[in-house]
Amino acid sequence: MACITCGILITGCSKRYNPASTPFAIYHPISEESVRKLQKGVTTPGETMRLFGEPTKKNISDRGERYVYGYLGDTLTVTFDSSQTVGSFLYRPATFEPVEGNTDYNNKKINTGKLKKIQVYNTTRYDLERWFRKPSKKERNSDRFRYTFIRKNGTLVVYTLANYEERVLNYTFTPAQ
Repeated sequence: MACITCGILITGCSKRYNPASTPFAIYHPISEESVRKLQKGVTTPGETMRLFGEPTKKNISDRGERYVYGYLGDTLTVTFDSSQTVGSFLYRPATFEPVEGNTDYNNKKINTGKLKKIQVYNTTRYDLERWFRKPSKKERNSDRFRYTFIRKNGTLVVYTLANYEERVLNYTFTPAQ
């Protein structure tokens, strides 16, 4: 009985897990469209941060200040020269391999009210399939899955962890034109 009481006290007093304080809460894929906006000799550090947010790392090398963006596959390294503009950059997008797909629901609509229910790290793939049915495409790399739900009214792209829970890291919905 004393062991059970002690276990309850320890569990009750332990620090609660907060997903907002994990690196998963800040994950976002690096947009190739944004990378194309970088211009050598033109783009400043401020403009770079407007495009990509706060860098994962900042450091200084013999070539100048360097911003590094990346998490779970996508990486972008931007080096600024002495004129405080982009001197060079290197973008390496994560590569995904197709796993499976299902086109049975492409003529259905995405219930946009359900989009508001998606919460980073608290929503799983199983919730997504319950709300939007099977994805049109499922792709995998070593760290994450990418699910694409192609429907009449738009496309939902969701990134999840590549583990047994498959918790949502990021998602975007693009309405049909």
